[in-house]
Amino acid sequence: MFTQHFTIEPMFTLPAYRQRIALNNCSRAYLWAQLITMLVYLLYLMAYTLPFVSVQQPGLLLAFLLKYLIEAGCFVSLGHLLLRPGLQSIQQHGISITSLFSFGLMLLLAATLQSALSYLLSQLDVFNSTDLSLLTVNNPEQQSSFQMTFSTTFILLSYGIMYAGMYLVWTFAYVLWQNWQARRLMQQQMQQARLQQLTNQLSPHFLFNAFNSIRALIFEDQQKAADTVTRLSELFRFHLQAHLQPESTLAQEWQLTEQYLAIEQVRLEQRLQFSCDIAQQLSQYKLPTLSLLTLVENAIKHGIAPNVAAGQLHISATAHNNGWRLTVTNSVQADTAQAGTATGLANLRSRLQLMYGANATLKLTQQSGQFSAQLEFSHV
Repeated sequence: MFTQHFTIEPMFTLPAYRQRIALNNCSRAYLWAQLITMLVYLLYLMAYTLPFVSVQQPGLLLAFLLKYLIEAGCFVSLGHLLLRPGLQSIQQHGISITSLFSFGLMLLLAATLQSALSYLLSQLDVFNSTDLSLLTVNNPEQQSSFQMTFSTTFILLSYGIMYAGMYLVWTFAYVLWQNWQARRLMQQQMQQARLQQLTNQLSPHFLFNAFNSIRALIFEDQQKAADTVTRLSELFRFHLQAHLQPESTLAQEWQLTEQYLAIEQVRLEQRLQFSCDIAQQLSQYKLPTLSLLTLVENAIKHGIAPNVAAGQLHISATAHNNGWRLTVTNSVQADTAQAGTATGLANLRSRLQLMYGANATLKLTQQSGQFSAQLEFSHV
């Protein structure tokens, strides 16, 4: 024989409740949504009231407007203070009978308080003309009028049902908005993870060649070997941190590519001849991190390094139409196969799609002994 103890965890503790209702923990989108809710509340009740009010009664219209404005503020405040913490607790801990029952009680409490406020406001002298317990309906066509009298109980019950329905609509809208926000956040996280994965897949294949070059330089020119090690260290330091900075300026990309070209020139010597023509006004334009290095790395690996003769590499960045263009051109022998679908270029194309969509393209062309990779960016 044994005994089993059950404990019921509270929906949220007081510190957690205080944290959830703190306005500094609310997003700007949520605050804007609350303002829009107040506006919808105001418009709905004014549209409901206008058939019973003549346009020739501006004072009465103003009284209804001020009253509904106070009610709208109370409506969103009660939703924020009573309903939102419960919805957040359900989202965090999951749906249970206890949580649904507690939330239902909170919803009824909010509707009751809202009903009481509406009724009490109509009893004040300044808003006495808005008391719907004594309602006169005019019939202009028959030039007559009749008065409808409602009891306090009926008014409060009607208010309670109406506000309970409005809070259910508010709850439904809030849940939909939260689910949309969660999906959006998940998509952003997945996109960021994908970008990080693609960036980390940029393989510095020249690493082994660089080490061999450094090894040879140690016996020929120790100072040059030390400079090459420094360049290699800077290059990989930036590469390891690339996922923290999805975008870089064109100036930063060229500074990094210069380090790479200096290392490769140690290995290729006169077989690598390069030139650069980057418009000064484009130096602060943004592009995916390691983009230029990827294009240059591809050009040297598949166009220049396989050839015995000297190869030409040219980098240019120019403005065009409604955007700008970055072009990397390298010489290639007719019998040299260009790896246009190499991992680096395929990853770069994927990153462009994820980050810019149709506003950035990668074009590869080969003609007259030249291979060209062109990045085109359109201003959004």
